[in-house]
Amino acid sequence: MTRYSFTVGNAYAGKLIRVASRPIENDVSLSLQLLRIEFMIYWMQDGKQLESQGEIACRDIVVGELIPADCDAGLVAYAHALRISAPINRRDNWLDLPPSSRWIEVTFGPSEKEGGRNPFDKVAPFDPKGWTVKDYRYDRSAQWVTIRAAADAADVSESTVRRHVDALESRFGSDLIHRTEGGHRRIYLPLFMNVWED
Repeated sequence: MTRYSFTVGNAYAGKLIRVASRPIENDVSLSLQLLRIEFMIYWMQDGKQLESQGEIACRDIVVGELIPADCDAGLVAYAHALRISAPINRRDNWLDLPPSSRWIEVTFGPSEKEGGRNPFDKVAPFDPKGWTVKDYRYDRSAQWVTIRAAADAADVSESTVRRHVDALESRFGSDLIHRTEGGHRRIYLPLFMNVWED
């Protein structure tokens, strides 16, 4: 899969779409929690317009009692940008964030050699008030595909795609899946490939 490469140094707006617990292999008695924060990325266009092309960017953070929250510059930056209530090292303060109502401004760094992701170089609070939000600037209708076509694109079995789509449907809804009159699912391939995790 080819990942989207964001322009280094450009400011983008990111709308929070989810904060989720991730598996972690450390001793559970250590009270550490790995969290994934996912954002829909928007281009900041002239005329105060935010435009999305369906790209999603995410970051993983670790929170817990062992994390010295006020000394961790990375954690403090995300907490400030997302307006997290204190204490910022408390897991529930992150998981309770309301999706789609929290925005950040993000600047990306150069793509990493391993995995090809652009790291977040800077994050700051962002208020979309006064901006026009345009979710997609291209015709999506030509890129809806069958389960089989999605499986071919991801190089996995159709049953794997079905399981993955079942898990993603509650998060992305009609942006990812629609049903034909006969009840067959069609998957929006660009978004599916963007959120696919090997």
